Amino acid sequence: MSAEHIAATLETEIVEGRFRPGEELKQGEIAKRFAISRIPVRDALQLLASRGMISLVPNRRARVISLEPAEISEIYDLRVLLETDCLCRAINLMTEADLNAIEIAFAHSSIDAVTNRWADGDWAFHQSLYLPADRPRQLKMIEELRRTCRIHISGYGVLPAQTKDWLKDHEDILSAVRNRDKTTAQGILKRHINDACATLLSAWPNQNNSS
Repeated sequence: MSAEHIAATLETEIVEGRFRPGEELKQGEIAKRFAISRIPVRDALQLLASRGMISLVPNRRARVISLEPAEISEIYDLRVLLETDCLCRAINLMTEADLNAIEIAFAHSSIDAVTNRWADGDWAFHQSLYLPADRPRQLKMIEELRRTCRIHISGYGVLPAQTKDWLKDHEDILSAVRNRDKTTAQGILKRHINDACATLLSAWPNQNNSS
């Protein structure tokens, strides 16, 4: 079994919340689970570290990334900047084919919203909005930031408690995009992202006990 396959399996489990932020990924247990030596496990962990999924410490321990609330707030601030900019650029370049693809992604995300695939559907919709901008590096940065958020959302058991609200946001963004109304679309998206940040931080461990 290749290191890439092991890394892909562990990455899926991390973003689904099977490993909590800060939890150790033990090489011996992983090797035993996959019935392999520790060498491909170490390679897999190096891959995950390069993707920002885990941190490797000097004593060779690997832990799922665990950020502080201030760091999460910074990530969401960056998301607002990158995603609203990408949306504006995309609206300027959207074709009818792009709009059709967004409509399809919106329909699928609305169905996925009430399943355990809600996060995948959410990203598929947002990705469809940003793709027309033709900014691959920016889109990759957005995806990486969103993945970090998802690790903490899933790891702390934060489910979309306001599904109807964020689906309404999607609907309103889509309506603004159809009308080529960049200002409205960006405003809704900014609030949408900030609301997601507030939801995550409100569920942060020991948050109510912090000074």
